[in-house]
Amino acid sequence: MQNKIYDVCVIGSGAGGGVMAQQLAAAGIEVALMERGRNLGPADFMAQDELSNMVRQDFFAPGYLESQRSDSSETARLGKYSMLAQTVGGSTAHWGSWSWRFRPDEFRVLSTEGAIDGANLADWPIQYDELEPFYGMAEQALGISGNAGANPFEAPRKSGYPNPPHVYRPASRLIERGAKKMGLHPFPTPMAINSRVYGDRAKCMNGAFCAGFGCPINAKGSTLAIHVPAALASGHCQLFAECRVLEILVDKNGRARGVRYLDPKGQERELRARQIVLAGGSIASAQLLLMSRSAAFPNGLANRSDQVGRNLMCHVFAQVNFEMGEVANSFAGPPGNIAIDDFHPSDRRRGFARGAVVAEAIESMPVTSALKAGSYLGTGRRAWGKPLSEYLAKFPYIGGLIAIGEDLPVADNRVDLDPTLRDAAGVPVPRITHRRHDNDLRLARYFEQRLADVAFAGGAKKTWATDYTSVKTGSGHIMGTCRMGNDPERSVLNRWCRTHDVDNLWVVDGSFFPTSGGYNPTLTIFANSYRVARYFIDQAKRLDVR
Repeated sequence: MQNKIYDVCVIGSGAGGGVMAQQLAAAGIEVALMERGRNLGPADFMAQDELSNMVRQDFFAPGYLESQRSDSSETARLGKYSMLAQTVGGSTAHWGSWSWRFRPDEFRVLSTEGAIDGANLADWPIQYDELEPFYGMAEQALGISGNAGANPFEAPRKSGYPNPPHVYRPASRLIERGAKKMGLHPFPTPMAINSRVYGDRAKCMNGAFCAGFGCPINAKGSTLAIHVPAALASGHCQLFAECRVLEILVDKNGRARGVRYLDPKGQERELRARQIVLAGGSIASAQLLLMSRSAAFPNGLANRSDQVGRNLMCHVFAQVNFEMGEVANSFAGPPGNIAIDDFHPSDRRRGFARGAVVAEAIESMPVTSALKAGSYLGTGRRAWGKPLSEYLAKFPYIGGLIAIGEDLPVADNRVDLDPTLRDAAGVPVPRITHRRHDNDLRLARYFEQRLADVAFAGGAKKTWATDYTSVKTGSGHIMGTCRMGNDPERSVLNRWCRTHDVDNLWVVDGSFFPTSGGYNPTLTIFANSYRVARYFIDQAKRLDVR
């Protein structure tokens, strides 16, 4: 055990933890930043290929892919549930960078929709107006490229994007034609990828290896490129890479006093801190809280409500690919340059509640695309020989559309500890239970048809649904498990993401979402972390930190 007592221990360096570490360190607060993964950087990303990233998934810490168990009725592939990197910068190191603000109605789903049978809807304890200035802060820090106001359905904003949108590719133009022909309103997708030199970060060079890959020139906005370096440069943050936290320790009064962790050599150590900020992701954060048992918290830390791990959400996806008569270039450059939001507002006349954003979906890289050639061929099986060769000849002409829809929270969709299965370190693996609500399935089928309509209207020669649609369970969009709310009996966190049960324990990753919204969640995690950091710094003296 080290003798030093840090002001704050931040566990996880992604969108939530990276911002907290940077903001607190800039205020002179002494931060220990714990990260299970390695400290990779641009030089490590120069040699990326499909095998390392998309198949072997080298962004994960050793053994992680074998450390999950899914009891889903739809998918039970170990290690394939969560596409979340474990590296300094977390998943922001390899995210697709779509950066959406939630709409005001997505903060009050229960009030807007009323109760839905089988769903555990809730209103957020904060509203859009409170988060709006912090959305602006996140957009400026990340260098979002986009065209503010081009989406007539977006939330009101007080600031524009700092960078112009990226140039459309041929596949984008097909989608634009189809959308306009249908009377829709296409616009550039906002992305945390530089369309020009921004600050000390380079302009995107359209090098293809983007979503799912680290950026070798730091054109992608991430905590790896922005927040963690700034935190370390402040002199008030120490990074503990390749250190796996096993338990959050509590004192005799039930307050957090530090963490027990494995260092890079596998040696067990303790680190003491006055405040703990948890940002390991919705699966890992719930797992850690449930493992942190004591006399005061026999069912897991901050879990007197039995809500830790519940209300797991992963978004509803529909994806349709299309074949063009010209080269699509869909795999090159940023991951999808055009979007449509006309179908986002909830309309119960469609047969389901809530909605989704529609955007251009990049086609996978050639090898990964070949693994799913059966969808194109209509066989649903792996393609070999001549059929595979013919498919790959068409690869340059393939584009895609994806819908990212709101996944309704269900109390029994959850993360808990497997009663028997242990990983290599002897730690109970997180057991994931997620079954689709009927509303999710109706939404996915509706949007699958709308995507095909847009593609055909734009001139596509052929369309086909991918295996992403309808029943896909598992995602990079993992939310819930520590929802925030005003009622300690029905939520884990208060409006400031501090646990109801432990006054010096905070959770700032996607765990805090009461509902999932119909947009990618990362910008909201960034914005909320800026909001919580502001409050934390304002309250620092009362919280017993400098």
